Amino acid sequence: MKELIWKTFVKDHENIKDPEVRNRYTKLTGTLGIIVNTLLCVIKIVMGLLINSIAVIGDGLHDLADSMAAVITLIGARIARKPANKEHPYGHARVEYLTSLIVSAIVLIVAYELMTSSIDKVMHPGGTEFSWLTVGFLALAVIIKGSSALFIIATGKHINSLPVVAAGTDNRNDVISSIIIIIGMFIQYFTGFELDGYLGCLVALFIFYSGFELIKETVSPLLGEKPDPELVSEMYGIIMENPVVNGVHDLMVYDYGPGKLFTSFHAEVDAEGDIMEIHDNIDNLEKEIYDRMGMVVTCHMDPIDYSDPIRDKMIDVIAKAIVPIDGVESFHDLRVVPGTTHTNIIFDLVMTPGSKADHDKIKEELQKKVTEADDKCLIVINFDDAYV
Repeated sequence: MKELIWKTFVKDHENIKDPEVRNRYTKLTGTLGIIVNTLLCVIKIVMGLLINSIAVIGDGLHDLADSMAAVITLIGARIARKPANKEHPYGHARVEYLTSLIVSAIVLIVAYELMTSSIDKVMHPGGTEFSWLTVGFLALAVIIKGSSALFIIATGKHINSLPVVAAGTDNRNDVISSIIIIIGMFIQYFTGFELDGYLGCLVALFIFYSGFELIKETVSPLLGEKPDPELVSEMYGIIMENPVVNGVHDLMVYDYGPGKLFTSFHAEVDAEGDIMEIHDNIDNLEKEIYDRMGMVVTCHMDPIDYSDPIRDKMIDVIAKAIVPIDGVESFHDLRVVPGTTHTNIIFDLVMTPGSKADHDKIKEELQKKVTEADDKCLIVINFDDAYV
């Protein structure tokens, strides 16, 4: 069903890396969110006032927050489409993350106001009436909003848009709170025990949770999180398909907002190869990644002497030596620099981010293994972090 809706309302719907197409998807989900949430908000608040239910009113206020979030998301998407300028050469796509923070703030404010009102209702209960009409509408609202939430979340994941996924997730949480209210109304109907204030507190907690989750999901990419493993795997595949590339390391992905990714990496090439041919292939590789993945690429060439027997021997020794060492992921860029009294074995050692392993002890252990293989070799290590 969702594919049919995308095809019907989103022109060129398959080209999700195109900023204009992404904007059409965002407009679709935003418009849907505004229509559904505004309608539900008005009816729930009216019904809540008629039966004097703070929980139902709070549920309506949550719908109002969702509607405002959809409006803000549309505004943010429009700003994010602005082209790069002198002050912002990487574009404005990160505005989508900032709009998520604004939405989170609105959600938390609604949660706070609902919690204070609900606590007051707990302290001063009474006056809440049972209504089959309200129960029936809330049940219908669960179906309508649940379907809308699932569609919005699926669309957000389809175009890799955090604000859209966030809006859908908040809608989904609102469905849960509506179900809880229905259950509470039935308990009151059959037992006579009024739960309205307690249900209002529970709904407020759901909204609080939703707001904090949105903040966590938004702050993470702003701080700089690891790129999607599938994206990294696809990029590695493209790089290693190139005929002059024998290895790749120091891959980094820089996120300047959805659809605005930059990447850099080191490509290992044969030091004995034709430099002009290699450079031409690397140029083609950068263009290929951009065409297939929409990422701006910078590639550094690392010439490797594959004919050096000492290098082959040391690669084997170090590969076996790092296996039992905690915090070490891999090594690369191994090169041999011979001298009159000794030979330097220089390489980069990739450490797990956050690892507290003692670098001096690691170097001591690896030097011991290298010395056992060749007592004239000394190691020189550059410790790297893994960014992917």
